[in-house]
Amino acid sequence: VSVTAQGLSLQGVRGAVTNDLGFFRLRDLPVGSYTVEVSLIGYRTAVLEEVRARLGRTVSLGEIRLELTPVELEPLVATVDRPLIDPTSTATGGNLSSEVFEVLPIDRDYRSIIQLIPQANVSFLGDDQPNVAGATGLENRWFIDGAEVTDPFRGTTSTDLPYNFVREVQVKTGGYEAEYRSSLGGVVNVVTHSGGNELRGQAFGFFANNRFAETPLQGTLEPRTGDFSQYDVGFSLGGPFLRDRLWFFAAYNPRFEREQVEIPGQGFYEDREATHIFAGKLTWRAAPRTNLVLSVFGDPGNRQAVGETYGTFGIPVEFANPDPYLMDVESGGVNLSFRADQRLGDKWFLEGSLTHTRRNERNLPSTERGWEESLFIDFETGIWSGGLGSRLDALGVQTTVGISGSLLLKRHTVKAGLEYRDNRLDHDHRVVSVSRFSAESYLDILLTSQGTVRNRIPSLFVQDSWLVTNRLRANLGFRWDGQYLIASNGETSEKITDQYQPRIGFVFEPGELGSQRIYGSYGRFYHELATFFLSSHMIDGSLLQFVFLDHDPTVDPSGRDTVVSRGSVEHAVEDLEGQYYDEFNLGYERTFAGAFALGVRGTYRSLRQIIENAQVAGVSEPGNPGRPPLVAYPRVDREYAALELSFGRIRRTGINFLVSYVLSRNTGNYPGLFNSDFNYPLPNANGSFDHPEMLENGSGLLPNDRTHGFKSWGSYRFGFGLTAGASFFWMSGTPLSEFGACPTAPAPFQCFLQQRGTNGRMANLWDLNLRLTYEPLGSSDARWQPRLTLDVFHIGNERTPVSYEQVHFFGRDEAGNQINPNPIYGLPTRYQPPMAVRLGLEVGF
Repeated sequence: VSVTAQGLSLQGVRGAVTNDLGFFRLRDLPVGSYTVEVSLIGYRTAVLEEVRARLGRTVSLGEIRLELTPVELEPLVATVDRPLIDPTSTATGGNLSSEVFEVLPIDRDYRSIIQLIPQANVSFLGDDQPNVAGATGLENRWFIDGAEVTDPFRGTTSTDLPYNFVREVQVKTGGYEAEYRSSLGGVVNVVTHSGGNELRGQAFGFFANNRFAETPLQGTLEPRTGDFSQYDVGFSLGGPFLRDRLWFFAAYNPRFEREQVEIPGQGFYEDREATHIFAGKLTWRAAPRTNLVLSVFGDPGNRQAVGETYGTFGIPVEFANPDPYLMDVESGGVNLSFRADQRLGDKWFLEGSLTHTRRNERNLPSTERGWEESLFIDFETGIWSGGLGSRLDALGVQTTVGISGSLLLKRHTVKAGLEYRDNRLDHDHRVVSVSRFSAESYLDILLTSQGTVRNRIPSLFVQDSWLVTNRLRANLGFRWDGQYLIASNGETSEKITDQYQPRIGFVFEPGELGSQRIYGSYGRFYHELATFFLSSHMIDGSLLQFVFLDHDPTVDPSGRDTVVSRGSVEHAVEDLEGQYYDEFNLGYERTFAGAFALGVRGTYRSLRQIIENAQVAGVSEPGNPGRPPLVAYPRVDREYAALELSFGRIRRTGINFLVSYVLSRNTGNYPGLFNSDFNYPLPNANGSFDHPEMLENGSGLLPNDRTHGFKSWGSYRFGFGLTAGASFFWMSGTPLSEFGACPTAPAPFQCFLQQRGTNGRMANLWDLNLRLTYEPLGSSDARWQPRLTLDVFHIGNERTPVSYEQVHFFGRDEAGNQINPNPIYGLPTRYQPPMAVRLGLEVGF
């Protein structure tokens, strides 16, 4: 039988012929909606409309029966009106297309879409990225048009794009195949718009300020804010250079934000930020079987920041002078992606890629005093003075080249590939601070680090998707990633070569093909080291001094030669193991009533190994906890188990919705690459294992444990141009702990005074959001179609506290009693955001 597909996202027509089992495959279709024609001489042609190709997924049309006919009839046309189940993959998570998320109440940044997926929860713990399946925000990986855009320095963020530039977002929460680079959290794939055979464009603008928002409540960690305004404008344009041969897409989105921020004791200062976001793409059908795609996108920005510091020094209560809270920030970068695919007949496919990303993180003092003086923190009074405590100039450059090939056989799809990545960091960092804990207890910190380090990562994979029977498919795969850590002297300092990753799974389709499936998987998933770890231990001449004194070193500098801890090591750790987890999934999914999908899934993740630095004989040593040289520390432990239920309808017309419930438990002794106990965004050097005493009572409920999580979102398109979209979230509060001074380790190290996570829980949270969009012309396909948007966020929000100060004491007396109580212990450090309104206008042409 002949099968052809055509659509606005595809240059030309793609076709195939079914094999003797009745199966066919159309590979590497761009994301979009297609018309599929199924024909055979002597039979009535079947035409299926609105068949959607989803990002990173295989779409099954189920069983198609052609009508035998002796005369030629008009084709039988049908609209695909049911959810389509992926019959080949065990990957869990979800896909959201632009038609779905553009009518939902989301932030301007595409990253806010992620929290719509079950097991991807918004975090209020300081990492400010979704926490996926028990992991922290620094454990996610982000890809746009095939290029990884995760911040290579600390993994704290990714390239910013407005959702107007985005065609589809896919979130993998687990269970994916060996061909995909992995993480300890979730993997987010994004594809931007491409051009087409018609010239199309859009202009847009959005605005919000404090007059459209309630007054926020300020936690003890947050400076008080006043007036603010946000302006967000942009345009996009796409079309053909040559019809069905060469398309282009270009977009630009400048954003401007201003906010009045109070520096306690010093009055209000204006925080200003400007970000210039852009995207471009060329799609070339170089030959009937050859396709090339070149993408460029970026988000360079500048900020005159008020109330920000790099790193964590404590909790400011008041300032003697404003300089510690004034900083000039440069961030963002530029990304390039080149991809090519070549179809060699009907069975062989080759794919190649080259990506290059550059990302800045520069945080420097705004004032002369900020450059010249050390930061001075008085923990007894909470008063800060002096200059900016930390200055950073970091440039991350990541280059990745890869090639893979696929062979399509009757019952096997075999794919193998090679990849090589070079992560480079040009790093210049200086920390100068003095902390006063009492009249006889001071800590003088000095860090200097300047140099270039690299992480070189070769990878290979092979996998086979085997159709055992017409209803049972087995996926067998294996992946290996190496890590070769290059010090600033150009020599290989560490080698991690044990990262063997088996991935296996099955999909069984009972009943009518394409209507339901039972699936399961086991996999091992490694997470590569961010270059921050290399900057901490592999730069020649770097120095980290923790000097404890009984007097003020700014008055009397004597005694500073007593170094308790230093940062760099000069020898490699033998048999250093990579950081990874093992995961098991088992689930069931089915469609019914022509439009609805029901799913149930169980997930179990066990974190088996991490890399951290820890104190060994006064030296900060890197390694695996529980193994030499960190044998004094327990092995890492993080266990995540979840049961997920979901029910929804995702179509282009009418009502769309998804309702999900997740019952989960997250326990262990390690929060993650982000230390959510103390808000340290320093992966693999975040203080979790600084002293063995810090691990006593350290096993229990982890900070992002949420027992219950309920989500619902949906939209409905009325017949007169109005669309209403809403989202509602309800989730359990997270556990609290109590920290105090360690028995022998001096401040600022904090220990658990009782078992982790047993000091109560924060209140349960709920959040309601609404978006109304109105198209006066009544059809989004009309030329010069205006669309008015009204977003109302956090409707009726009670502004519940979402985090508390958990450090109770700063010191111990000779008898072991806790002393120097924290004056803000138990107070809220952050609240839910208040109700806010945003207005928008989009004009398509």
